[in-house]
Amino acid sequence: MWLLGPLCVGAAILFSTITAGGAEASTGGAVAPAAGRGPVLTSFTLRRPRLLLYGRPSEVSFGIRSRARLAYVRIAITRRGAARPTAIIRLDANAAGREQAVPLTGREAGNLPEGSYRLRISARDVRGRRLRRGAGISSTGRLTLLHHLFPLGGPFTYGGSDARFGAGRTGHAHQGQDLAAAEGTPVLAPRGGLVKAVQYQAAGAGHYVVLDGAGERRDYVFMHLRTGSIPVSEGQTVRTGQLIGEVGNTGRSRGAHLHFEIWPGGWYVKGSEPIDPRPELDAWAGSPSQGQ
Repeated sequence: MWLLGPLCVGAAILFSTITAGGAEASTGGAVAPAAGRGPVLTSFTLRRPRLLLYGRPSEVSFGIRSRARLAYVRIAITRRGAARPTAIIRLDANAAGREQAVPLTGREAGNLPEGSYRLRISARDVRGRRLRRGAGISSTGRLTLLHHLFPLGGPFTYGGSDARFGAGRTGHAHQGQDLAAAEGTPVLAPRGGLVKAVQYQAAGAGHYVVLDGAGERRDYVFMHLRTGSIPVSEGQTVRTGQLIGEVGNTGRSRGAHLHFEIWPGGWYVKGSEPIDPRPELDAWAGSPSQGQ
């Protein structure tokens, strides 16, 4: 399946090796701290603390004041409840005296597990003196990483039993979940990836889009989209949360709704079958009772 390419970064970054126990691999002998004043953290800010995997990156910006050259600058990413960092980002050691901005994608050590994380910056100069925080400056931040996003950007209902996966249809079974919503409700990419198809089927799906999810063997299908609402095209790369179209009533439809399908292995690929998307939708919505 298709994999999303690496994102551009605004600073030189080298991802450290993490051992099985969670510790960073050794990079050399320890340096005894020298007496006197060392580097000072003058700012530390986390922008977009809610991060979507394969979506728009979060960003850490920081400033360090130091008279001596820095030996290292690091940001440790530690999952909530863990004793050791999940990943350590080693940054440009020539960072002193200027504001730096570092993107966070959730792929700093492979795809990080979904959950809450604590970020902590540390540094040391060549004389062995550790980074100190300036007055009122925090050296930590909190980040929430989500792997998927609910595909509707507005109120919805799941409808009755006839809207469920597997419900009887003339000549076949329902292959997805219907989500009733007002016409024009934004339809969003639940996962970044590659747009495989943007088509129209008058006697069935109406305007529809097929999305190949990045970093996973899944296709997502969105049907009955509003005429003229689809801003993406076949072969386009999209981010998690990007607009795919709007809820409509096109094709064989009896009211405004999104028909949503998930196909492990690929849409109509030989050997692939759709799965019930309801458990995934419940998880992405944050509560199994939402929309009932």
